[in-house]
Amino acid sequence: MDEIKFKIALKVNDLYYFMMHHYYSKPAGIIGLVLSIGSLVLLITRWNVTDATAKMLYFIIALLFTVINPLMLLTKAKAQIQRNKSLGGGLEYILSDEHLSVCLGEERADVGWNQIIRVKDNGRELLVYMTAARAYIWPKDQLGEQYARVVACLKQHIDTGKLKLK
Repeated sequence: MDEIKFKIALKVNDLYYFMMHHYYSKPAGIIGLVLSIGSLVLLITRWNVTDATAKMLYFIIALLFTVINPLMLLTKAKAQIQRNKSLGGGLEYILSDEHLSVCLGEERADVGWNQIIRVKDNGRELLVYMTAARAYIWPKDQLGEQYARVVACLKQHIDTGKLKLK
């Protein structure tokens, strides 16, 4: 296989989408979302509740998970892109038969194919996980025409049980 080279410079929206996906796909996020939707339903269906404290509590819960948390994640994504120049400045990736290489300027780190625990396609990005908390984010729009080659390479080198591709 010929090497596949591409460069990814994450934008705030890419990181924000990744964070939203992870927060709202974990049990805590799902419970929070259910609570917020439930609170909104209670506010709408039981608006005649006379206890102002109950109304305020429902409103705060709904506001927390539907407005405040996404805004906090957006702020965090912006701060991380500004703070970590490798995210916004771009990392070069090289996929070969031996390993996945990640390059930043003259620095290079090689990741063996067996070190990758999961690859997930979330619709907008390919997420390549080394640990549950460490992943490379490859937005599909930045992969462009190389997307098919990258997916074929991943399928060739990673066990099918670790691949969640669409």
